[in-house]
Amino acid sequence: MTVSNPVFTTASDLIHQLASGQTSATAVLTMLLDHIDRHNPRINAVITLDRDNALAQARRLDALGPQTEQPLWGLPVTMKEAWSMKGIRTTGGYPPMADYVPDRDATVVTRMRDAGAILFGKTNVPLLSADSQTYNDIFGRTDNPWNTDRTPGGSSGGSAAAVASGMSPLDIGSDIAGSVRIPAHYCGIYSLKPTERRVPTAGHVPPLPGSPRGVRRFSVAGPLARSVDDLELALRVIAGPDARDVDIPPVPLPGRVESPALNRMRVAYSDQFGHVPVTADTTRVIHDAVDRLAHGGAHVVKAAPDGWTFMEVWELFGFLYWAVVGSALSPEIDAAEAEYAGFTPTSPDAFSRGAARGINVSLRDYGQGMLQRDRLVNALDSFLEDYDVWICPVTATPAIPHIPHMSDVQVGSQTINYFEMGTYYCMPFNLSGHPVVVIPAGFSDDGLPIGLQLVGRRWDEIRLLAYARSIDKALDAYRAPPDCL
Repeated sequence: MTVSNPVFTTASDLIHQLASGQTSATAVLTMLLDHIDRHNPRINAVITLDRDNALAQARRLDALGPQTEQPLWGLPVTMKEAWSMKGIRTTGGYPPMADYVPDRDATVVTRMRDAGAILFGKTNVPLLSADSQTYNDIFGRTDNPWNTDRTPGGSSGGSAAAVASGMSPLDIGSDIAGSVRIPAHYCGIYSLKPTERRVPTAGHVPPLPGSPRGVRRFSVAGPLARSVDDLELALRVIAGPDARDVDIPPVPLPGRVESPALNRMRVAYSDQFGHVPVTADTTRVIHDAVDRLAHGGAHVVKAAPDGWTFMEVWELFGFLYWAVVGSALSPEIDAAEAEYAGFTPTSPDAFSRGAARGINVSLRDYGQGMLQRDRLVNALDSFLEDYDVWICPVTATPAIPHIPHMSDVQVGSQTINYFEMGTYYCMPFNLSGHPVVVIPAGFSDDGLPIGLQLVGRRWDEIRLLAYARSIDKALDAYRAPPDCL
C-alpha cells in the first residue's frame, strides 16, 4: 500500500532517494524529528534523542555526497534501548543503570554506523527487556500507535511503535521469546528473527555491564521495518562473525533470491499450538490469508512437525532458558527472578514448570535437555524439507490493553496465563533456532493489526525473505496508523 506522508517511506526507498540526490540526509532527519515532536508525546516510543549530533552528522554526510559503498548512507535509524551506544545513556530500563553511559558500542551499533546510518535515537523497553509489554520506571510506558489504550508489545515495543508511527524507518531489536515478533504483530509492521547465532549480540543489556555472559543461547538481534526488503537490507549489515561473540560462525549470506510465484510455493500452516487458543479474529485472518495464497496457486496444507508436542516444547524451553540465563545470576537474583515470574515445579503453565527445573540444574540434566532439543530441531528440519514456509500465529491475541505484569487474559471462553498469551507461539522458534519473518496479514474487527509468523529453514533467511515478499504482495495488508498520518 502506498502512503502519501513521506515519513512512511521505506528505508530502501529513502536510501535510493539519498543516493540519487532526490533528498538529503539533513532533510530526511529533520522530517523525522519534526514527526517525533508531534507524535512521540502521545506514544512515548523514542526515549533518548541525540538530536544535535545526528544533525551535525547529517550535514557532514551531505557535504561529502553519497558514498555508494555504504549501504545505509545517510539513513536516520533508531536502536532499541538495550543496545549499548558509546557516549549515549543506555539503561536497559533498569533503574540502577539510569545514568550509565557506555564507552563502547554494541557490535550491531558499530555495524550500522559503519554502513553509513545516522543513529539519532533509542527506543523504549520493559525492565531488562523481560516482558511482552513495554514499561519501565525510568521512561514510563509506551503506547500502541493504533490505539494508545493498548500495548505495542515487548520487549522491542518502543522499536515497533517508532517504526509503525513513522518516527523511524528502521530499528534493530532483540528477541529471546518473541521480542521482535510480538511488537511487529501488535503494531502492524515487519520483523525478522534471524537464525540463532547469525547476528552477534555483544553489547546488549542484559547482561549487566561487567556481568558474565549468561545469555548464550536463544537470544538474537533482528530488524523491525516497514517492508520485507528493509529486513534483508538490515540483515546484510548486522550479520556475521564477531570477535566479541565467539559463538557466531562464519556462515555467509547468499546473494538476493528472486521471489517465486505463488504456484511454486509449498505452504504449511497451523492456526493453534497445543491447548493455547487464539482469538476468533486471529483464526479468521489466518484462514483468509492461506485461502488467498491457495487461490493464487500455492500448495497449502494444514500441518505441523511430527513429534512436536507443544507442551514438551514450552517446558523444555523454560528449562534450558533458565539453565543458561541463571548461570550468570547470583543465587539471590536467581531466587528473586523466579519468585517474580511465579516459577514453580507444579505451575499450571509449562514454561514456568521448566524454568523451575532449570534453576540450579546439573550439567548432566542440561545435557539431556540439549539432546531433547536436538530431536525437536531435527523434526522441524525434516518438516521444512517438504514445505517452503510454515505459517503460524504470532500470539494468542491482537494487541492487548495495558495490564499488570502476569495478569491472566480471556481468549473466547478460556482464561490463559500471561506467558501463554504473550510468548507461547514464539518460544518454539527460539528453542529451535529457526528464522522467522513476521508480516502484516489483516485486522481484528476493532481495527487492530494481526500479523503472521513465516518460519523457514535454518541459515536460509534470504530464501525465507524471498518467500515472504511473495506472500506479502498477495496479502497487501500493511497500513499506517491513521492517527499518525
